[in-house]
Amino acid sequence: MKTSVLAVAALMLTAGGALADDSSIDATIVADQVRNQGFSCQDPVSATRDQAASKPELPVYVLTCADATYSVKVVPDQAWQITKQ
Repeated sequence: MKTSVLAVAALMLTAGGALADDSSIDATIVADQVRNQGFSCQDPVSATRDQAASKPELPVYVLTCADATYSVKVVPDQAWQITKQ
């Protein structure tokens, strides 16, 4: 079940849909994936698209949590690339 939910979230983020063009998305979607990949994210505050780091098919978001901030590159069909800032 987790895999299918994450696959749908990744598809929504990377497909040509509205979320791929938005400057921000629901922080809980990004935070869930960050946690699934072993990082801590308590109380996600925001997920804002990093326009300078993003490419058309590789969006990058800055995820702000109560306990950390991450740069998150959404890579289709792979683990997302997460860097703690």
